[in-house]
Amino acid sequence: MKKYILFLLIISTAAIAFAQKEIPAFGKVDKADLEMKDCDFDKGAIAVKLIDWGNTYYDRGTAGFSLFKTVFEKRTRIKILKEKGLSEADVKIPYYSRNNDEKFLRLTAYTYNIDATGNVISTEVKKNSIYPKKIDADYSEMIIAFPEVKVGSIIEYRYTMQRETMGQLRDWFFQGRIPVKYSEYQMKIPQIFRFSVQPSVIDPIEDKQEVIDERISVDNGFVETKSVKSNYIMRNLPGIKDEPFMGSPKDYMQRLEFQLSQIDYGNGNTEDLRLKWSDVIKDLLKHDNFGKQLEKNIPGAASIIEEAKRINDEENKMKFIFNQVRKNISWNGEDYYIYTENGITKTWETKTGNVADINLLLVKLLSEAGLKALPMLFSTRDHGLVTPYYPFLNQFNSVMAYVQVREKYFVLDATDKISNYKLIPEQIVNTKGFLIEGENGRWKDVLAGKYKYKVMAAVQGEIDSAGIMKGTCLVNCNDYARKQRCEIWQKNKEEFKQNYFSNAGTALKIEDFTVNNAEADSLPLEQKVKFSSVLNSSGNYKYFTVNLFADLDKNPFVADERIADIDFGFQQDYIIFGNYSIPQDYVFDVLPENISMIMPDTSIIFTRSVQADENLLNVRITLEFKRSFYAAANYPVFKEFYKKLFAKLNEQIVIKKK
Repeated sequence: MKKYILFLLIISTAAIAFAQKEIPAFGKVDKADLEMKDCDFDKGAIAVKLIDWGNTYYDRGTAGFSLFKTVFEKRTRIKILKEKGLSEADVKIPYYSRNNDEKFLRLTAYTYNIDATGNVISTEVKKNSIYPKKIDADYSEMIIAFPEVKVGSIIEYRYTMQRETMGQLRDWFFQGRIPVKYSEYQMKIPQIFRFSVQPSVIDPIEDKQEVIDERISVDNGFVETKSVKSNYIMRNLPGIKDEPFMGSPKDYMQRLEFQLSQIDYGNGNTEDLRLKWSDVIKDLLKHDNFGKQLEKNIPGAASIIEEAKRINDEENKMKFIFNQVRKNISWNGEDYYIYTENGITKTWETKTGNVADINLLLVKLLSEAGLKALPMLFSTRDHGLVTPYYPFLNQFNSVMAYVQVREKYFVLDATDKISNYKLIPEQIVNTKGFLIEGENGRWKDVLAGKYKYKVMAAVQGEIDSAGIMKGTCLVNCNDYARKQRCEIWQKNKEEFKQNYFSNAGTALKIEDFTVNNAEADSLPLEQKVKFSSVLNSSGNYKYFTVNLFADLDKNPFVADERIADIDFGFQQDYIIFGNYSIPQDYVFDVLPENISMIMPDTSIIFTRSVQADENLLNVRITLEFKRSFYAAANYPVFKEFYKKLFAKLNEQIVIKKK
């Protein structure tokens, strides 16, 4: 992970001229950029952000509402390099829309192309192609639909938005999923405001500050103050690309994050404005789409509550209510949010809602049945890491139900219709959650415990003289392996078959295939397959692999370098049993050795036992991961172990004719 440095910075206000000497003016496009075919510092990129410029300053607030307001200006120019880069023209700008607190003052956008004669053609985005879309009770996004976009196009947009608040600054991301050629962030903020700045930066950054005198217009005149004018510039930053088992790409993007810590009124008179988690909880519990929901009644659920109360065992009572909610209420498929959309009463009536609707409903019903149930906030693994000393709700994107039953605890997500209630939800297992409890709340690690990703494959194969293997295989998947496979099975059965069985070998043919226990979350997912395969041959020799159907056929860690930590999410156990028979006129010529191979830190253990008796072969392979997380700094050692591991897994059995 990148190094985090924490320091205090005094910041201030006033508009800064939009056009910069180092970057071309808005609308002025260099023909060479339109003719560009590749990004010179990130070869093969699908698109490149040529300019990303931002500016924050303070202005006169609305009379009777606030003394100041913050104004944020942004300008972005993107070059489309490949077909996959066309998605970069689907621009969505999130903003805080509750009570119209944050609003756009102006927004313009253009698409640029070269015509057949070599002239630059500008196409303005029409007003009806720029429109808002509500996300939840607090947030919306402004959508820009660019016209005439194709490979080679450049899109550009700029906007100004204001917010009736003094204490919040937008975080600035220098880096993103596509490479950034030039990124600049400017700020001018009155010296009375003191912000702590949390930078996550490892590449060179130009960092300049100067103190200037300012006069800021206010409701009854103006305020004379000193301001800090800050300027940050970074260049030629490669895009953060997907890497296997990487968690959230956002965690690896270079950025600045801000938090208001003090207001200095002069003469030693200061006010500490650093948010505390107690402030967050207080606001959250008063929120109409969170805490107030837990005060509502659910008349239609009275019969379920009464039935639950008749169950004496608390764990069984919890299980009953959990299953009732996830059986009867369907997730609407919208992105994860911590605020309700419909509200829990309407969600019960309509039988559908977002994640917060469903899980706050679950908390309410569990509490009504006499159980100790509380909301718990999470950032899902793909949303990013949370920082406990950074008390902001935008760190979180999900709420689930936390239930304490005697000495045990459970974390329940009723949008998941697949997992057993004992399983910590996959998207947040082995992370940290914030429990809405008491005045201050508390952080809690939610650990997988004894539950892992478990796959067992038992293969029986019979090889004839023509070099054709016919056989059967039983695959049992438990815990998180069951959850992942059931999800794909319910979504697309053909994709499931292709992913886990048809890809086991190009010469492999699946003749019969059945799946059992997909609806029984307390049982392993049972997959039975009947197959045939033509063995590879050379003269009198034939050879085959025993690494079948355990989803261990391809090494995901082949890249020479890696920026992201490896986060499997949970520990893993694989077991492969194999029983094979060969024709009487053949003998085993080459057999893989019996071996035990251990990672230097002992966190991964691979064993293989191979025994041949005349024309029969018995194989047992085990692979155990005792850890779920590996730091990127240790990737060279990890990669080398994986290289040897998969070389061993894919060693061939060689037979020859007598």
